[in-house]
Amino acid sequence: MNIPIVYGDEISPPVRFVTMTASILGIDLDFHKIDLFKNENRSESFMKINPLQKVPAMVVGDITICDSHAIATYLCQIGNDTRLYPDESLLRAKINQILFFNSSTLFRIDSEIFTAYFSHQWPVNDNKIEEWLSALDYLEYQLNINNNWLAGAKMHLCDICAVPVVTSMLQLVPLTERHPKVAQWTKKFEDYPFYEINKRGLEALRNCIDVMNHVYNN
Repeated sequence: MNIPIVYGDEISPPVRFVTMTASILGIDLDFHKIDLFKNENRSESFMKINPLQKVPAMVVGDITICDSHAIATYLCQIGNDTRLYPDESLLRAKINQILFFNSSTLFRIDSEIFTAYFSHQWPVNDNKIEEWLSALDYLEYQLNINNNWLAGAKMHLCDICAVPVVTSMLQLVPLTERHPKVAQWTKKFEDYPFYEINKRGLEALRNCIDVMNHVYNN
């Protein structure tokens, strides 16, 4: 089997989702960094890989997949490991529910807020912050009914998907008293070896935020 080639930047939550999934499953990736802050995603060479200019992108043979959710579920299938993405139909539907929520809502809001921040449009309006907090309300609800994970009594693919998004946004928008379960959930990842990937990406993100804070304060 060809080793999947993944193009990305670990500053990106969807990229961390993919690389953490591969780490858990023990799947080797041929990782090629695309530096987002150098606009390498807009280079002619990368646009031939992904015309959408987004990361991650995965190439296996002559097939290119350009969505983190599709990449991660593919990795679960080739890894012959059902821990993160079980075959049981209703449980998989619950996992997919959160994956789709991340795609349609959670990461969309994250992206809009960070785009505003790095485009000198900070602070964003209160409605956008409330939209983010309302998205966390939904995670709080799922954690309450699912034994402190998003789709059941243990960690699944949807948890790996959502945690890099939530922890990235925490660098700009702290949790409120509305979300105690979310706070507990993020802490549960700390001791997993794969979570070092997320910590590395968050450190890179914080460094960029620190540079931008200097701009805002001068």
